[in-house]
Amino acid sequence: MLVQIEKPAPRVTRRPSALVLAAFVAGVVPFALHTWAALHGNFAQDDFVMTYRAAVAGPFDLGYLFQDYHGHLQPGGLFLAAVMTWWAPLDFPLMVAPLLLMRAAATVLFWCLLVRCFGRRWAILVPFTVFTASTLLLVPTLWWAFGGQVVPVVLASAGALYWHVRYLRDGGRWWIGAFAWTLFGLAFYEKAAVIPVLLAGVTVLLGQSSRDRWRYWAGHAALLAAFVAGYLALTSSQVTPGGPPMTAGTVADLTGRMLGDTLLPGLAGGPWSGPGPGATWAPSPFAVVVLLCAAAVALLVAGVRVGGRRAWRAWALLGLLFAVDVGLLALTRLREVGPGAGDDPRYLAELAFTAALCGAFAFLAPDGTAPAGGGRERPIAVVVVCVLLLASSAVGFSRLAPALRFEHSGQYIGNVRAAVAADPGLVFYDTFVPPDLVHEWFGADSQASRVVGLLPGTRFDQPTNRMHQLDATGTPHLITGVTAQARGLPGPVPNCGYTVGETPLRIPLDTPLLGRHLLKIDYFTSDGGEGLVERTPVWFQAGLHSLYLPVDGLFDHIGVQLSSPGAPVCVAKVEVGKPVTQ
Repeated sequence: MLVQIEKPAPRVTRRPSALVLAAFVAGVVPFALHTWAALHGNFAQDDFVMTYRAAVAGPFDLGYLFQDYHGHLQPGGLFLAAVMTWWAPLDFPLMVAPLLLMRAAATVLFWCLLVRCFGRRWAILVPFTVFTASTLLLVPTLWWAFGGQVVPVVLASAGALYWHVRYLRDGGRWWIGAFAWTLFGLAFYEKAAVIPVLLAGVTVLLGQSSRDRWRYWAGHAALLAAFVAGYLALTSSQVTPGGPPMTAGTVADLTGRMLGDTLLPGLAGGPWSGPGPGATWAPSPFAVVVLLCAAAVALLVAGVRVGGRRAWRAWALLGLLFAVDVGLLALTRLREVGPGAGDDPRYLAELAFTAALCGAFAFLAPDGTAPAGGGRERPIAVVVVCVLLLASSAVGFSRLAPALRFEHSGQYIGNVRAAVAADPGLVFYDTFVPPDLVHEWFGADSQASRVVGLLPGTRFDQPTNRMHQLDATGTPHLITGVTAQARGLPGPVPNCGYTVGETPLRIPLDTPLLGRHLLKIDYFTSDGGEGLVERTPVWFQAGLHSLYLPVDGLFDHIGVQLSSPGAPVCVAKVEVGKPVTQ
């Protein structure tokens, strides 16, 4: 009897399609450029303030998490700062890693959203590349404090819309994801309040009815109302009081800058004129602005010709959200900063996502409402457009990114870290850091002890015989004396001055002083011992030495005493003033 043995069928290996490979390149190239710049970036301004507060409070301090941070309510970002600071203080690559992961997740979700809405067609590669290559997102998110706000919102928008579209088409429990992602975005940035608006807009663009899902929309309305109530209760108004009046001319100037200098160039991978002051972009030449505006008008008209009523609705949604950004910026910054605030991409960064999505709806019929038109697919033309966008973004990003890598800040931190590693006994006299690290309007948060005090081994304002002061680069310099603004009166004991024992001794000054100064005491003792100077514990070393100690307040004398029985201390000279370094 013959038994026929069937051969197993050969395994079929599915290879990624050319479209998926092209999307992978369009997503990875800008992400790689951004990642390299981010990992070589540094802290600046609010980054230091947030990490210092995080270290003081901890990740589970509700007062810290729900603080009014300059008008922002961002418990998610503050929690992230606290966890990363606890793990490794002032480690910028570690701090930025979660944001990079969020950006990667947002990129994947946006591609999945486009496929879900329009199907797998070559045309979706263009809006996808507009999103991934937009310098509106790539550049300002190099600044950690801002990236910690807008990147989670973009991720939440992509996630909420993906789950929302699945809920509209498949029903079931996909609505839970839309609510969860919206709540996630609201935890990081108040601009996530526009996510329900995006959900409603996409519902209309997909031709879906909202009447049968009134409970779903009532839930979003309740969530939004609860957030607004909490936001208004926990934060103060950011509407700028006083200052120059807001006029139609200044608002128009602001709007023109936001559109011509920031939004349009940012969507095209520019501007190519380079960075401006602070976090702003240098205005583009007038000819470039005119060309970009003409191209934008042509795209609007072409979208309407292709998409008809759907395109009008898509452009209206984009215009509405742009108007919201203009209104918010005009109310909060126009009087204080002026129309130049329109050159700052931070105030429009999230529109990179919205513009790409609305552009897709304007030109493409949602999958299932019209045939994809396979004969109309032009992959070569699509790839050419995407390559041009990627090239433009690479040029623009390379010109803009260095301004937000804050190299001076990295130099400052690196010099302090190296100095402490070389000499663990260093003690620094606390001073204010240069304004490009932390601006003076932050008050006490711009002091070196709060900027670099989280570095392991750093010590500030402790009594010592050798005190150093940091210069503008973070390099320590030995303090050799003080420019005396007040001196202790001569002591009564010949060849000694004042004899200090366990009894408190008041050394009078020849001039009363107010404020923060450095105290220098020249003393001699035959044996070391503990003591108190202005109620601060000190150690008097045996021999002839100088003791440095910062003092603050209103005072006309210096209090000195020993803490335990021992050899007396002769205080020969007392000076109070500003430090002198070698």
